[in-house]
Formats: sequence, C-alpha cells, structure tokens
Amino acid sequence: MSGTCKGFTLIEVLIALVILAAGFGVLFELLAVAREDYQRSKRLYEDITTLSNRILENRMEGVAVKERELKDYPNIREVELSYGSAVIYIYRR
Repeated sequence: MSGTCKGFTLIEVLIALVILAAGFGVLFELLAVAREDYQRSKRLYEDITTLSNRILENRMEGVAVKERELKDYPNIREVELSYGSAVIYIYRR
C-alpha cells in the first residue's frame, strides 16, 4: 500500500465523537435548566393570576395577609398579600 490513503484515522474519529458528546451534554443541561425555569415561571404566572383575581373578586380564602407599619413612614402601612409564590404589596395611609 502506498501512503496516499484517504479517510480519517480511528483516533481522529474518536476525538470528534468526544467533542460532539461534550457539546450535546452541555446542550441537554441547558435544556433541562430552561425547562425548570419555564415550569417555575408558569407556576408564578398562575399564582399571580389567581391572587389578582381573588383580590378583585374580594375572595380572600387561601390568601395570606400581613400588615405592618413602615419604620421610616409612620403614616403609611404596608399590606402584603401572598398566594403560593406570588406576592403583592399595597401601601395605605
């Protein structure tokens, strides 16, 4: 045989496969993180929608209400309304 064979050596193919596998590993990790972020934002959106609807309809069951005075502004009260992961702050005189 002469030295003019065309093609890739086994080492070159293995190195290419390792690089490709590492790239796919990073891609799948990014997709998993994106899926978790999507699920978290979907739950937050649903909680915010439910909380705002309950406030508008004046149905406060399941809504946690905390009220406190602001230290620097004694005339203003902060009302914290929370449902699930959603929190809304209302400031009153």
